[in-house]
Amino acid sequence: MPSEPSDTNQYLKHGQPEGHELLLVGGAYTASRALSDLILRAGGIQVNLCARLNDAVDVAIRICPTIILLDLRESGIDGLGILDTFQRSPEVGAVPIILLTTLETSVIRDEAFTRGIADFIVYPLSATELIARIRIHSTGYLNVLKRNRSATAYESLQSELRTVHRALEESRSQSEHHIQKTDDVQWQKRVSGLVNIGIELNQIQDFHSLMDRILSEARYLLHSQAGTIFLREGDTLRFAYFHNDALAERTSTGEPPPIESFRIPITDRSLAGWVCLTGQSLYIPDCYNISLELPYRFDSSFDLLLGYRTQSMIAMPLKNQSGRILGVIQVINAVSTDGRTIMGYSNEDIRLLEHFASVATVAIERAHMIEKGVERLIRMTQIRDVDESYAHSQRVEGYASVIFEEWALRRGLVGAAFDRQRDRLMYAAKLHDIGKMGVSDSILKSPKMLSESERRDIEKHTHTGGAFFAREPTDFDEAAREVALYHHERWDGDGYPGFEEGGVHRGRRDEEIPLFARIVGLADVFDALSSNRCYRDAWKEEQVLQHIQSEKGKHFDPELVDIFFAKYDAICRVRHANQEPS
Repeated sequence: MPSEPSDTNQYLKHGQPEGHELLLVGGAYTASRALSDLILRAGGIQVNLCARLNDAVDVAIRICPTIILLDLRESGIDGLGILDTFQRSPEVGAVPIILLTTLETSVIRDEAFTRGIADFIVYPLSATELIARIRIHSTGYLNVLKRNRSATAYESLQSELRTVHRALEESRSQSEHHIQKTDDVQWQKRVSGLVNIGIELNQIQDFHSLMDRILSEARYLLHSQAGTIFLREGDTLRFAYFHNDALAERTSTGEPPPIESFRIPITDRSLAGWVCLTGQSLYIPDCYNISLELPYRFDSSFDLLLGYRTQSMIAMPLKNQSGRILGVIQVINAVSTDGRTIMGYSNEDIRLLEHFASVATVAIERAHMIEKGVERLIRMTQIRDVDESYAHSQRVEGYASVIFEEWALRRGLVGAAFDRQRDRLMYAAKLHDIGKMGVSDSILKSPKMLSESERRDIEKHTHTGGAFFAREPTDFDEAAREVALYHHERWDGDGYPGFEEGGVHRGRRDEEIPLFARIVGLADVFDALSSNRCYRDAWKEEQVLQHIQSEKGKHFDPELVDIFFAKYDAICRVRHANQEPS
């Protein structure tokens, strides 16, 4: 039996699932495989092996197990610390854990149950008993998931926010366009629920995900059919984010049609421009009936283009504590609980959106600082490698997000768990080639075919990139480390950097390669082949797609290739939105 790889986040899948997804953590490599085979023979249980305790939570987040078997026959009580890490994880903290050990004492048993295990088994054990306990706890967890499928972790965090919304809806039912003010004390109590949404927003690392969430929450809060966000860039406002439920219903994808970004000057002639210029909120009951005495006008060209009718609107500045305006958020067309457009918003709506905008602006400013820091790193890489442009990193990030969203959807990964993992992936995808800063210019900028020694030198960028994120990594840095290190590994094992196994060097293969690295590897190759390089011209689209298909099960994860083609329209939209500057 080959020795276990010493430096890999290895987990292997076997068997045919019937709903039970077991993660077997720890234990000697040979013993774990033997235990895995024993469980597989019972049938109906998918088995995943994770040899290293330190990798267990990360692997669990990816595979979404319904039961965890923690094998402490090797590590003993010293391995109990992993239980605390599981408990702290919002994604997998509720998954039942069975502890397997060779030694049972009251101290170990009490310590284990104190840290939240579901069951305790002493080795040697009856195979029948082990399988029965696995199925009992896994079935219980699956039943909980079914009951709570709609009550995701994200919805729990929004409970107080939804209470505010329900209160507004109850009042609105009395008069569809006017809400009477409720008791001040009760109002303040409900508004305080926005603290929860503030906490949630500040946990989002990716700027685009954050803006999308902010727009979703603002629309939910005021029960609005549509919404937009303009971001301030110098003396202009950029139309950056757009939601519209009415338009989305007309499409086969359930998404509104893609709208190209545009900019408007910050003047008092437009609604968003006036709000940004004055720093004041604006409420328009009827955008097609604005007094001629006012300086601003509603631009109806957008409505004409989309076949839509904008009625009521609140436009509000996104202003930080120092008074600087970062952008403008607009909520459009208030609707009733049955989806009918109603006359407009109330004073209470405006007040509530003001509170929300204050909370959202704090998160925007923090995320904007992170985004700028990442952008500087990418620009630094571009100085060394002309092919590693900011637009390239944006496209790879966008492709990876599209692929992961479908991958997660197929597994029922939703809510806060999905959002957090997507944010980690998008952060890592942007910085996948950061290690190229350590490669010489003569190699990176060479228009000629590389020699074997030059190729080995450029392959070192994976180790350089991995090391960049390795020191005291955050959860996001760990994702970036994996992607930087492993995104050139291949599904068939012919990639790099690989590892030593039994004195022989080999590449990682199949699911030994972390999921994020497999996704970014596919996204990176697609964009590289589709783009001009210093040593060749871009391939034609047909050639690129034929290559991707031909490398299914060779270079690329077969499932990810299927997802790539299933979501190719969305992939193309990402490419179109992130063209190289002329």
